Amino acid sequence: MPQVEIDETELLRLRRTGETVGAMLKSPSAKRKLLEALKDVHPEDPAVKELERPDPTEDRFSKLERELAEERKARADAEAEREKNSKLDDIRREQAEGFDKLKRARWTDDGIAKVKAVMEEKGILDVAIAATWIESQMPPAADPVMPGGHGAWNFQDSLTDGDVDLKKLIEAKGENEGLLRKMAGEAIAEVRGSVLGGRR
Repeated sequence: MPQVEIDETELLRLRRTGETVGAMLKSPSAKRKLLEALKDVHPEDPAVKELERPDPTEDRFSKLERELAEERKARADAEAEREKNSKLDDIRREQAEGFDKLKRARWTDDGIAKVKAVMEEKGILDVAIAATWIESQMPPAADPVMPGGHGAWNFQDSLTDGDVDLKKLIEAKGENEGLLRKMAGEAIAEVRGSVLGGRR
């Protein structure tokens, strides 16, 4: 093999390059960059296979990022759970107050049970809305039926022409003393007449 001679400047340059590459190979991040550069020019070089292994620095940062993301998610989930529980507590409290109002309004246990059933069936959260719906389904109350007529009874309509004094007394709301004495006297006389007539 022929002997190759190089001058001192070239030798110093080669040494510096060797030292620089050696220093780069000692630094994990610099070594990776050097291997990536080597892969660009000599992809078949066996040293390039080392790039297939994960970068320890990147792996460490990726792990930290995953841990931080998991911690953020856990905090967000816990906050969402707290908010959900708080809203459910508010709804339960409002419903308890709503049922108390129904009890004070003299709703029966059966009526309250119907309200609860409607709330569950139709997905209604507000007790008052469900109670209003129940009331809307009830048949309307019928007017009281009085003897001899339909609907409400008007006493004055049943009086005959012979009851003039009684009509006047009703119009005066019982405040006419003279009329009262007259009617009382007539009533007494009528009773006496029927008693005396019965004795004959």
